[in-house]
Amino acid sequence: MTMEKKDGVYVKDALANAGEYAGYGAHFAKAVAFLQRGDLMDLPVGRYEIDGSDVYAMVQEADLKPWGSGRPELHRAYFDIQLPLSGEETIGVGEFDPSAPCDFDEANDFCFCDGTPVEPMTLRPGEFAIFNPSTCAHAPCCSRQGAGKIRKIVVKVRK
Repeated sequence: MTMEKKDGVYVKDALANAGEYAGYGAHFAKAVAFLQRGDLMDLPVGRYEIDGSDVYAMVQEADLKPWGSGRPELHRAYFDIQLPLSGEETIGVGEFDPSAPCDFDEANDFCFCDGTPVEPMTLRPGEFAIFNPSTCAHAPCCSRQGAGKIRKIVVKVRK
């Protein structure tokens, strides 16, 4: 698999290459170690503390929305690492314009950035994406294939 990357915005790569990202810092090293566990498919839905509030994972199950109906979101304090465990997910990704309006919720590190143009990026099991805080708007849990479900892990890594 060829790595796709848009510098400063996102990275898409194969899970087999995740170790290469441990060098991004201690928080990333802990996130990568979690993603390399052999029991990810067996983990129940829920939150998993990796390093307190600095690094944690959420195992999620969600219904997929039709492509184009997702709302781009943005974070400032955390990188998102998203890894589908089952199902194919198309995530809208785009570069957020910092001058665009965004009613940011600091407590939840979140805002919707409607109006940010996004392009489809498809993730399959065995692939992951890293979304850079403050620059990457992403609309997760969408599908170009119609209705479906996804089981995924989202690891939050404090910058």
